[in-house]
Amino acid sequence: MGIHDLPPFPIPVDKFIEEVESDNASTAAQCCAAFATLATKVPVPRDFRGACRSVMGLVERTGNGFGRATKESASAAMAALLACVPGADKHMVQRGVVGKLVAIAVADEEDGEGDETPAAADGTSGTTRRGGVNGMGTLTLNALECIRILAASEHGVSELMKNDEAMHFATRRCDSGDARIAECACDVLCALASRGVAHRTRVKDVGGVGALARALASHGGANEEVALRALLGLAMTCAQDAEAQAELVRVDGAVPALLAAQRSGGDAAGGISKDLWGSIGKNPTLKMAAMEALRADVERARLVESA
Repeated sequence: MGIHDLPPFPIPVDKFIEEVESDNASTAAQCCAAFATLATKVPVPRDFRGACRSVMGLVERTGNGFGRATKESASAAMAALLACVPGADKHMVQRGVVGKLVAIAVADEEDGEGDETPAAADGTSGTTRRGGVNGMGTLTLNALECIRILAASEHGVSELMKNDEAMHFATRRCDSGDARIAECACDVLCALASRGVAHRTRVKDVGGVGALARALASHGGANEEVALRALLGLAMTCAQDAEAQAELVRVDGAVPALLAAQRSGGDAAGGISKDLWGSIGKNPTLKMAAMEALRADVERARLVESA
């Protein structure tokens, strides 16, 4: 079936905007959640750019039932608009989308444990609980997903090259105990770093190397997807850069995780880690530091075992 054989989008944009702007919080949340799901199955008409302002407004509405559920659904719809509608990135960036997303996600994290979450931008079910490790949840995941999409768009890249708050929001979540969040945070850094030399420098300048190394150390043995993304980011930022490699080596647990990835047998992760390890080994000072990190890791394991 070709794209022209697909059914038309079932929600007209004017009806969508009407429901998003409804005074009924449940109606607005359900409309956004339905849109986010449909956008993964049916091409979204270009005129949905006109809904950007309304959906962004819903993220900030409070009172009369407007709260976490509407913010989660609205942020999922924002990710769908950014991913599927040409020009949505320009509309949203001009209206301060990055700052709004970071603000609501951070506020939600600080709000403590919460109830079940109905709509995630990555398509996970409503049974995923907010809170958990580090108090992070669906709003954080949706915010990171939006920023990841923006990192691959012209207007989004321009914003991320100057928005330190957004970059630090991503770097501080690369080693989240929630693997979904860690994976998406690493994806943000990889997406930006892949754009070019200046963008890789930007990732390094905001602490991206240390963040990716912590992700590898935290998830290297437990989650292949997080580990692979961390390795991809490290390959882009550390290649032929002794200073960045030194930063990687200094992160507790990163060197053992790098060596373990090389021995894991996975083609992609193993190849990347082998190249990184080989590059570090060419520098006598870094090689010595890496060997010391391995010895320290063995000693820590011995102490834990004997405790």
